[in-house]
Amino acid sequence: MSSYTTIIDFKGELTFRIIGQLIIELNSRKDQFKIETSIFKKLNALIIEILENVHKYSDHYTGFIQEYPFYQPEFQLSRNGNLYVLKTSNPIRTNDINKVRDKIDLINNLNQKEMRILYRKTLTNGRFTDKGGAGLGFFEMIKISGHTIQYRFDKLTNEFSNFELLLHIENNQK
Repeated sequence: MSSYTTIIDFKGELTFRIIGQLIIELNSRKDQFKIETSIFKKLNALIIEILENVHKYSDHYTGFIQEYPFYQPEFQLSRNGNLYVLKTSNPIRTNDINKVRDKIDLINNLNQKEMRILYRKTLTNGRFTDKGGAGLGFFEMIKISGHTIQYRFDKLTNEFSNFELLLHIENNQK
């Protein structure tokens, strides 16, 4: 049985500067881990999409982190053979769980045609999230990775839970 090799492991406050540093770190480890160019490009896009999503909503949990610094956001990229795993973990307001769960479950259960239709509808409906985006992040994650999003929520306090997101991407070129 093979084991996972960690390529990047980060825990702490996420800023755009830190996200950029993590992309640079991946670039510097590309040769060491023999990451092929096509997978490297997908990993870059996924890292940006996933971490920007965590960063966008960080103001929702800043006070919580100050009180409980152990629950800082985490990001890990690991590899097992041809399988890459991207994992994030961050606090989420408990009252936001159903909205996030419903959106992921909806997108996870669509076939390609249904996803394309909903993606276009979401893109052109003129509605934006409270953070100014069109709400396409989960679509992009599935589209780029080719896999559904795995996730879980674990209660931390009455007001906050931990949101763990896992994405897989396979290098099928070998």
